[in-house]
Amino acid sequence: MVDDLSFAAVLDDLCRRPPGRRRPFSNVELARAVNDLGGDITDGYISLLRKGHRDNPTLQTIQDLAAALGVCPAAFVGGRRERDGDECPRRTFSARLRHLFEAIYPPEQGPFTPEDVAAAISTDGRYGSISASHIRELLNPETRPNPRLKHMLALAGHFGLTGEDGAPQAAYFLDDRLAAAIDAELADLKKLRDAGVVEFAARVVEHASTWSPELRRQAVEAITKAVESGETRWVFPLGGSDR
Repeated sequence: MVDDLSFAAVLDDLCRRPPGRRRPFSNVELARAVNDLGGDITDGYISLLRKGHRDNPTLQTIQDLAAALGVCPAAFVGGRRERDGDECPRRTFSARLRHLFEAIYPPEQGPFTPEDVAAAISTDGRYGSISASHIRELLNPETRPNPRLKHMLALAGHFGLTGEDGAPQAAYFLDDRLAAAIDAELADLKKLRDAGVVEFAARVVEHASTWSPELRRQAVEAITKAVESGETRWVFPLGGSDR
């Protein structure tokens, strides 16, 4: 699993074996390359990152290092390494975070508030804590947010963006290609929610253990019909009889 604890290993490996370069990057050379591209970093800080003495770089630092090393920024969080030309995200971090707030939430509850998300992340504690006010700053495009790695991991995990190994897919914030694929899935989720299927499924979970095979078959047929027809006004008798 690649997360903030292995950021050092990823960076060190990329410095030792940089794509498209015959020899390794020293810390001084990499700092110079970052600064030549308009970034701002010191060789001392790169040394701390490579040794794991610092493990929570900002989004801007990750993007600057990726540009200098010739990789996709998502490489640092377990995503793809190959770079698609100009890897500057076409959507800002705040735009992507706002999209998650709008698209992902429990059907019986409605959209999360910054307080909800801050409380959940801070209670879990895996990636430290975060305040509701800071989340509001991250959501505000006018603040030009520059979140740190652990907050990106925590937010991805909270909204259920996880890979096959269960690790948070913070690459959603760093990779346009992956973000487009996830956004397409979220669009499908919205269609199901608008048709009442998501709410229906949540109710099914509460009752299905007591259902007979015939009633389960009827539930599947009802869901399939609603999805295929696009009908938004449909009813399945969750408390009904299968006789």
